[in-house]
Amino acid sequence: MGGGSNGSATKAAQEESWRQNNINQAVNQINAIYGGAARQADINDFLGASRSFYTNELEKQKGVADRSLKFAMARNGLTGGTASIDANRTLGENYQSGILSADRLAQQAAADLRTADDNSRMNLISQASTGMGLTSGAQQAAQAMQANLQGSRGAMKADALGDVFGGLANVFSNSQKMAEERRGSRAYGLLYQPGFGAGAAAGGGR
Repeated sequence: MGGGSNGSATKAAQEESWRQNNINQAVNQINAIYGGAARQADINDFLGASRSFYTNELEKQKGVADRSLKFAMARNGLTGGTASIDANRTLGENYQSGILSADRLAQQAAADLRTADDNSRMNLISQASTGMGLTSGAQQAAQAMQANLQGSRGAMKADALGDVFGGLANVFSNSQKMAEERRGSRAYGLLYQPGFGAGAAAGGGR
């Protein structure tokens, strides 16, 4: 009787040891996959792609702002003047701020990807503790990392950068207002200036 009990206990202890060993192997494998050089390369590539994405959006906005500012200054005869210098300085400051914002968005996107990886890694480790096999753990880790990467790519939004050159809005609107006022003044002069137009013809008929 005693020998049988000891044999059962030994067998149970061996089985538990094997189970724990399998769990440890699975956990180590999962951690190795997530912490490996290949995944770090994926994240670095994603960071670079995110930075390019937001920088391209910044360049598009700058192109529009450059053209609008050039036209606004020329329309009011201010090209090369103090107003033009000040406006271009503001544009340059906005652009530098935009570069920092683009990099900050890219860094945040990479950080969010790392967070998604960490969450899925912990989920897989939790599953491993219930006896998930080594092959299953590696496959699920690869699938989860791919899903995280696709999700992060889909989360990039061009409008996240905002209106970088919004500070020049007053310059553009004031330019249009001044141009409209000049057009109105010219029209008024043509219609009502003494000695010209219908008024002059009516006066000459008396």
